[in-house]
Formats: sequence, structure tokens, C-alpha cells
Amino acid sequence: MSRTNDVSAMRRRLLQAAAALAGGLLSACEQPAAPSVAAPPLRIAMDLWAGYYPLLLAQELGYFKAAGLEVEVSIPENTRRLLSDFSAGRYDGVCVSMGDMVTLTRSAPAISMVLASDESAGADVLLGRAPPASAAALKGKRIGTSLTGFGELLVLRFLARFGLSFDDVKLVNADASEVLAMLEKGELDFGHTWEPYVSQAKAKGYAAIFSSADTPGLIIDGLIFHRSVIEARTDALRLLLASWFRALAWWNSYPAEGDQRLLALLKGKTSDVSRRGIRLLGLADNRAKFRPGDTDASAFHVVDQFVEHFVGRGYLVRRPKALDLIDPRLLP
Repeated sequence: MSRTNDVSAMRRRLLQAAAALAGGLLSACEQPAAPSVAAPPLRIAMDLWAGYYPLLLAQELGYFKAAGLEVEVSIPENTRRLLSDFSAGRYDGVCVSMGDMVTLTRSAPAISMVLASDESAGADVLLGRAPPASAAALKGKRIGTSLTGFGELLVLRFLARFGLSFDDVKLVNADASEVLAMLEKGELDFGHTWEPYVSQAKAKGYAAIFSSADTPGLIIDGLIFHRSVIEARTDALRLLLASWFRALAWWNSYPAEGDQRLLALLKGKTSDVSRRGIRLLGLADNRAKFRPGDTDASAFHVVDQFVEHFVGRGYLVRRPKALDLIDPRLLP
């Protein structure tokens, strides 16, 4: 075969290959794209507590939907069950107190708070028929709180005012939702609970004898996630936090309408969505709280106090580090 014929044959083969390739590319372009797999909803549980209600409002106002998020919110009305289910992986995140987060590390060590929702400034209350007149009158009394929870430190601060410790009283395990009934049955002399249960108790004649207003900065609440969720769904959580702060700003601007929407959402669970004694924390507040410091103004300092308390009580063997438990990276 001549050199000219060789070149012609080669050109034909190249043209045929190019045509085949072009046809394949055209066919691929004409095929419909494979459907994207929808991300599963973010599953979040919370207590009845006004500090967490921006989560409900963000859903109600359509902010999550606008951000392309699907969020499932549960309100089990039992903190112990909520924490247990979170540890078991039934929820991606929970809204709980910083103190509860510390003891939660026993069963779920890889967790972090990504948003500080609020500071309790009087809404966590020790209730009784009347304040004790002296240390002697307080000794031996039955005081209810959720043992291993943040309320222990609140009770301890109360006892310290009388120069007393846990050894001087009888601590009784009581969920916040159970305290009023236990007081009514005579099973407690004093009990720690929070709104809306405080208002229900006051309507029955019980009085506030001590509250989180006496311990500024000690009780911080927030949104906590498993770290595996934080790493796997970082972008989604950033959108969730932005939607939370947007809902909070809306509630601050339209408090009456916000209250009415919440009452409708929570019908059958509570008739009180008041923010009394609760300082809701916005974005600037979060940035300030999530700075290291040596006072209760810093969330890191508060975590360290709870760690020391629970280690001293024998609840914790391993000391979780505040730097691991607080993650400000997702703040918008």
C-alpha cells in the first residue's frame, strides 16, 4: 500500500472514531441526570422552654424550607428520656442546658454545642411554700432536682447561702415536669423546675425561694449536635443556625404575633410561652459567650465549673474539655 493510501485510511479511521465519540457524548447529554438523593431531615428534640422556641418559629415561618432544610422537631416533655434518646442516636441534635451537656458526655462523648440559645435569668426556680428562715430550718429537707443535671449546681449555690452542703439535705431525683405533682403529694419540701411549670406552681400557692437570677451566667442553654453530624452536615447546620437567628429577630420585632403562633403550635402542651426570666441570645451574644474567659460570662468557664462539680460528685471519670464541647465555627 502506498504512503498516500496509508494516510487516507488513517484519516478515515480517525473520522469514524471522532464520529463515534461525538455520538456517545450527544447520547450522554440527552440522557436525564440521575436524581440527587435527598438529605434526611435533621432530627432535633427540645424541652418546653421559651429559649428554644426560635427553632419552632423558624419552621413555622418557613425559614427552614426557604433554606432547603427539612427539620423534624420533637418535644418529649421528659428531659431524661430526651437525653437518653439523643445518646442512642435517635436525634441528631437536642436543645438542653450546658450542665446537662457535660454529664451527657458519659454516654455520648463526641458532642458539641454550636449555638447558645439563652441564659436563664430567673426562669429556673427553687419552689417551696415559704423560704427557710435559717440553716437549721433547711437541714434535712427534701429538695428535688434532676440528679446529674444542671439543677444540682443551682441547688448547691442555694445551700451555700446558708453555709450548707448536699450532706445537710436529702436530694430527690425529680424531673422538672414532675416537681409540682411531687410538691403537692408531700414528697418534696422544695423543688427545682422552670417555666412554664413555675407559673403553674405559683398559681397553686408555691413561692420562688431561689432562682437563676441569683446565679447570673451559670445556666446557659443551647443547641447540641453529635460531632459526626457536625462534620457530615456542616453546610446544613450553618443554614439552620442562620434560620434560628432570623426567627429570633422576627420574634423580637413581633412578640405578640410570635406568642400567638407559638401558643397554637404548642396547644395541649402549654398555655404559657412567656420569656420571663429568660435572656434570649442573638448572634452577637453568642460570639461573646463563646470567647474563653475566667468568669460566668464565658461559656468555657461555665463548662469547666460543671465539669469540676460532676467529677467531684463521682458522675464523671473522664474530664471533657470545654474546647471540645463548644464549637463556634458554625455561627453565621
